[in-house]
Amino acid sequence: MRRTAVALALALLAAGALQAGTIEVDFNPKAEFERYKTWGWGPDRDQKRYGFLADATGKERVEKFLAGCLEERGLRPAGQGESPDLLVSYQGDTGQGKTVTATENGTYYGVPSYMTLQITEQGATIIVDLVDAATSALAWRMYVNEKLKTSSDTPAKFWQAFAKGMEKYPPSESARAKKAKQLEKQSR
Repeated sequence: MRRTAVALALALLAAGALQAGTIEVDFNPKAEFERYKTWGWGPDRDQKRYGFLADATGKERVEKFLAGCLEERGLRPAGQGESPDLLVSYQGDTGQGKTVTATENGTYYGVPSYMTLQITEQGATIIVDLVDAATSALAWRMYVNEKLKTSSDTPAKFWQAFAKGMEKYPPSESARAKKAKQLEKQSR
């Protein structure tokens, strides 16, 4: 019983040492976000995928979740024969991150015992691009990089990070003005 408690404590300690992921959003401040009402998949939809997108289930999960997020943001899929306002592209991969090791020493029924727990984190990355179909210019991009505990499944925290990033679409007027000023300053 004590060994189980120690192992659980080590697992929690090691899991806490794993760093949180990142969510970044970039956009073109000149894009006319108000005019975007419909979307369709980009021409690269059937390209070779990697990581958790390599199998059909992972790809289907991402597409279904992405479609739901777009709908929540006020965009609908373009109808049959209708040209979409935005083309949606995505790519992603998983990679092996750092290894975290935690060692606990103590006694087990009076006998010295040592236990080492080693966890190798996985990173899942996805990039979502929304491209203005009329101009072929990138309107908005989201980059999510989240740490995973296993490589065989995408956990809830990845989907939460994905949804949190999608909440930043469309960018607010103040964010667009700030971005335009930054770009102007950089071009000088």
